[in-house]
Amino acid sequence: MMASVIPFLNFGPRKLSNVRSLAYTYDGLTAFTPFWAMAAIFSIAGDVYSLIGYKGPAYTILSWFVVLLSLLLLLYPRRTGILLALVAVSLLLYGLRLPVASNNKTITAVMNGAILLSAALLYLKTGGRAAIDRTAVYSQIRVVARALLAIMYFYGIFHKINTDFLDPSVSCAVGLYVPLARPFGLEDNLFGRNLAIYATFIIEAIAIVALYWKRYFAIGFILALVFHYVIPISAYSWYMDFSSLVFALYVLSIPVPASKQLYGISLEAANTLREQFGRVGTLVPGAVLMVFAVAVVMLLTLAYPEPTFDMVVHSVWILVWSVVGGVAMIVLTYVALQNLPCDNVSAPRPPAWVYVLPGLFFLSCLSPYLGLKTESSINMFSNLHTEGGETNHLLFSSPPYLFNYQNEVVKIVDSSEPYLVQQSRDGKYHILHEIKKQLRWKPEAWVTYVKDGETVTRATAATLADEMPSLLERKLLIFKLVDFSRPKVCTH
Repeated sequence: MMASVIPFLNFGPRKLSNVRSLAYTYDGLTAFTPFWAMAAIFSIAGDVYSLIGYKGPAYTILSWFVVLLSLLLLLYPRRTGILLALVAVSLLLYGLRLPVASNNKTITAVMNGAILLSAALLYLKTGGRAAIDRTAVYSQIRVVARALLAIMYFYGIFHKINTDFLDPSVSCAVGLYVPLARPFGLEDNLFGRNLAIYATFIIEAIAIVALYWKRYFAIGFILALVFHYVIPISAYSWYMDFSSLVFALYVLSIPVPASKQLYGISLEAANTLREQFGRVGTLVPGAVLMVFAVAVVMLLTLAYPEPTFDMVVHSVWILVWSVVGGVAMIVLTYVALQNLPCDNVSAPRPPAWVYVLPGLFFLSCLSPYLGLKTESSINMFSNLHTEGGETNHLLFSSPPYLFNYQNEVVKIVDSSEPYLVQQSRDGKYHILHEIKKQLRWKPEAWVTYVKDGETVTRATAATLADEMPSLLERKLLIFKLVDFSRPKVCTH
């Protein structure tokens, strides 16, 4: 019997007794797809305004398609077509969002690009005469996933080698530590603050080594799981999308014996639910959890009235992550411990292209030092400063710019846009590229600013027409607000 005979719904007194007798074979891609679907859902949940139409119909339609395809992938994890549809729609949404500040969305886009490219090349290789080889896709994209994790951890260390991240009064590591330590009265403990800073370097360094030390991969894997499970619970920022992405990439990266065991556990859990409810049973725990989380948060709003909409949404999803992420962490930790030490399984030599996408991504993350973008370079929560020809990085006396964007720092004096004036009053400066983009989006707006000691009065899209950034610049370059204060406080 084949898995396709499982009915979609099976509510009622008659339960399925033959689900476990269906023909299943190990499929590494099937072990991965539920995690990828959940990562997509957490990512969309973090951009709730796109779901409710605030950003326009294109965003809304694509966002809901991502949700729908993610749910379908949870129901049908072996359907290659659904996975590729989710990947394609996610890439379309990413393209619509460009320029994108989010690091996790950029990593996701690179991974989605690898999945789509792998499937396309394998399809063309057969001349379209055979189904896409899922085993080959899995073998290829797991190389990309491991490389992306290594790059993420490398820059997670490299960008933080700066004076302000090492300063316990402003370090972003302390920003994460404080809400976790506050219930114990340890938020001001200097030892705890310094421990948070240096533990970040240690954990990420171990994670890099363990990614390629397959026999003892579990050491870094378990440390990373705990770390990425905890940080969203701190509520310091919306970390659920990032942590769920990391979990999914790890599922691709773990050695094959561990992947097989994870597949078996997942299949057993899915079959138990399918016996009770049919195929839709795999969604039942999530639906129950979502209802429970919403109910708890709504009750809490009675005790703590007038919460913001964003706070309510964030609280609901923290509760969801606490359970979903916790279960995933426990299962993956169990799998890792069962495979410690892990037998090494030889894999076929991957095609050269699997190193191209991670290589390009690695180079793009050097952007802050080259005078290019200061967002989406794995420099989130790093306290890094590279603008205006100066840097707090300990390995550079000044950033080795190859491009001039970050030299064009301006101070807003006045504007038709109140938020720009407020940002300036808060002590922030702007990269001129960002001002030009905003004027282009709103041609009737004007800005008076100071650049290199000279005041430019009531600049508009018309007066700067000859200097407007090209389409490629607008889509690929995005810059943070500039903060010259020292020590530099933590921002995203």
